[in-house]
Amino acid sequence: MKSVICTFLLAAALLEVKAETNAVAFSAGLSKNLVLAHTEIVVYDRIFTNVGTGYDSNTGKFRCPTSGVYVFQFHSVANQDKTIWTELWHNGYYICSMYGHTSSDYASGGNSVVLRLTKGDEVYVKAVDPTNGAATNMYGASDEVYSTFSGYMVAPVYEEFPSVVG
Repeated sequence: MKSVICTFLLAAALLEVKAETNAVAFSAGLSKNLVLAHTEIVVYDRIFTNVGTGYDSNTGKFRCPTSGVYVFQFHSVANQDKTIWTELWHNGYYICSMYGHTSSDYASGGNSVVLRLTKGDEVYVKAVDPTNGAATNMYGASDEVYSTFSGYMVAPVYEEFPSVVG
């Protein structure tokens, strides 16, 4: 048992060291039902981790604290007989979409992408305009978090560079 505890403490210490060397990772979830009847940014209210403090739970946006290559993932479940349709955006530019709808059941969807970011860039998930289909209806509860938005830096980039989208 002592060796397990020592291993855990060592791993925690290594994570702290890595966090101090510009590590960036966040994961947030939705702990309530959310109906987005307009083109709105999804604000994920449950923070699982926020190393580097890039994710803002007030705005739903990730603001890049360190230039680098990042992986982003977003997943969601729609309420029964409802639709989920969201998009990932980078500095106001569309990157990719996720859609789900099933009659008489819950629907799910997800997507992921690798992006090169410069310090200060913003990445966020936004609902699609319902005039293009249906309002986004995300399922969630305090003990059932199915909708998440996560990102982490794969490698830092030490030179500043202009963002390239498209």
